[in-house]
Amino acid sequence: MATTSPMVRSALFVSDLHVSTHFYRDLLGLDEIWYEGELSTGNAHQLLGMPASALTRAKILKAKGPAWGMVGLFEVSDPQPKSVTADQSAINIGETCLVFYHSDLDHVMNALIQGNHLIVCEPLLLEVDGKGRQREMTFRDPDGVLINLIEWDESDDVRPEQK
Repeated sequence: MATTSPMVRSALFVSDLHVSTHFYRDLLGLDEIWYEGELSTGNAHQLLGMPASALTRAKILKAKGPAWGMVGLFEVSDPQPKSVTADQSAINIGETCLVFYHSDLDHVMNALIQGNHLIVCEPLLLEVDGKGRQREMTFRDPDGVLINLIEWDESDDVRPEQK
């Protein structure tokens, strides 16, 4: 029987590789580079449904530890893909939400405010079935990708949603 592994990475198509790198590296702490380069030879353009003339610059970022759960940032030009139009203040059908643990939501909140980023929901205690579980928040990256942070200090043996 065929099997599927845990998710290796999300591939995000961004309008500005430098701006997105700064956001994911400096704001979220994905500070290890797993891959960086230009996909100008080979057939990556076919995988993306783009013409052979397309120029794709990529940077795959990860947190410390194993090479899974990474965020791949891909800037495509010549031609540039169309942008998705969606409601930025709420979720949208077909949209993906990146979910990470983070040890300090207040720090992220302040950085988002200083960077004038769209905050969908400020940190709150998530309640499920009448019980407070953990603090979470949602916001958008520079290209509108929805991100959810769950507050958790990695030194705690039990993840908050398992308590």
